[in-house]
Amino acid sequence: MQTEDSPFFIMKSTFKLIIPLLLLSLGLQAQGLEDAIYNTQIRYEGTARSMAMGGATGAMGGDITAMCINPAGLGLYRGSEFTFSTGLQNVNTTSIYYGNSEGDQRMRLSIPNVGLVMGGEVSNYKPLRYSQLALGLTRTNDFNYRTMAQGVNPNSSMVDSYLQVVNGIDEILTPYTNPGNYFADYYPYDLHPAWETYLIDRYVDTAGHYFFDSPVPPGNVNQKEAVTCKGRSEEWTVAWAGNYYDKLFIGTSVGITHLKRISQRNYTETGLDGSFDNWTHQEDLADTAWGVNFNCGFIYYPAEWIRFGAAWHSRTRSNIGEVWATETATKLSNGYHKYLSPTLYQTYEFRTPHSFTGSLAFLFPSRGMITADVDYLDYSTSKFVGDGFEQANSNIKEFLKPSLNVRVGMEWRIRQYFVRCGGAYYGSPYGFGVKNGSAQKLALGLGYITLDDVIAWDFAYELGSNLQKYTPYQCYVDGECIVDDIVQRQWRNKLVVTMKMKL
Repeated sequence: MQTEDSPFFIMKSTFKLIIPLLLLSLGLQAQGLEDAIYNTQIRYEGTARSMAMGGATGAMGGDITAMCINPAGLGLYRGSEFTFSTGLQNVNTTSIYYGNSEGDQRMRLSIPNVGLVMGGEVSNYKPLRYSQLALGLTRTNDFNYRTMAQGVNPNSSMVDSYLQVVNGIDEILTPYTNPGNYFADYYPYDLHPAWETYLIDRYVDTAGHYFFDSPVPPGNVNQKEAVTCKGRSEEWTVAWAGNYYDKLFIGTSVGITHLKRISQRNYTETGLDGSFDNWTHQEDLADTAWGVNFNCGFIYYPAEWIRFGAAWHSRTRSNIGEVWATETATKLSNGYHKYLSPTLYQTYEFRTPHSFTGSLAFLFPSRGMITADVDYLDYSTSKFVGDGFEQANSNIKEFLKPSLNVRVGMEWRIRQYFVRCGGAYYGSPYGFGVKNGSAQKLALGLGYITLDDVIAWDFAYELGSNLQKYTPYQCYVDGECIVDDIVQRQWRNKLVVTMKMKL
């Protein structure tokens, strides 16, 4: 398995398991790198203020998004506040495959944050000066996009990956005497549909030995992949923070995470030499996850011009339920054929890594600040829990690596107005210095506080991009995959507005 598999599909994908002699049932507890990455990557959205400052809220404080990064940031509140954010997002994706470039886009409204902070003064002479309790909903990732990739593959067809598996099975085994039943039992989502739709068929050579072949030629076929995905992940957070001597701020939070995603992948091959017309393999996935985590942190204020802090984020333990099915349709010389696989219902537990955040802010009293956060997490410590996940956990340990996320931001006040800018870099789950799977963000923003200091309006524009490389399937010659990568660049444009009202 390559480390550059697509993170866009967490389905029990046939194409990531079809390797010669790796004869696993494709569809039963075959989670792998894609699942681990999808369930681990977090890119908090939050308020327009936090987004405009690159999400660097760990030492900034005074913003409800801080309770997701470092709950001690709530300790800088002196009173109560209600916050509501809404935004518009446009996602453009460009895919290059065998020299051909294709693009697609998707636009939609979102609610990146809503929350309530309740707090006030406890004492002006005891160590605990202020205390805060907060409840918020923050979007942690967005899965709304459409992609398309297309190109002429001169070397192979996806059917060749099927044939490599089935022709690698010993001839005395069941598939050569009763292929239909064998494929239905062990490969119900890929080989069995291919058998039922005549993509693969059984033949006998002059020596009387059985083998499998296909009317689809090994190369010179036009291949097209279209993906539509909808969904999001979010976190409901309950947090408490305290202010001690106006110097030390501590906080703790409990997060209830929720993920919902529906995706459809359509893969089509069209013949160019007249040997066949076309065939299509469609995969439909719906999954829902609920999890829980615990965070704690501190911020220390040694002088009026500097603050620093740190936070620890526990593992998120999630219970995930998935529904998955495939549909294969072929238009060959012997007619049109279609087969719908059985539906797979599956539940499992997944644990993300621990993570640590360090934060630093340089302050210009009554004027502004420059702030930065660094996250450390080790993707290789992700884990599936239960029987049958040994291979998936082994792949996670082998291919996924530690990673760093870096966020920086600046805010400057001019009377009742605030000017903000920031940026972020999210490291690749495949290790330091790897571009595949990494992401970048740049942002600008404005803020305005009314004269009575009761209502504030914040606006942010964010441009994000990420790069992914993956193969739509895997076909091997002399131990090397001969299928080109799909190189996919995604651009996300977001406009967010936040209203904050003091209570």
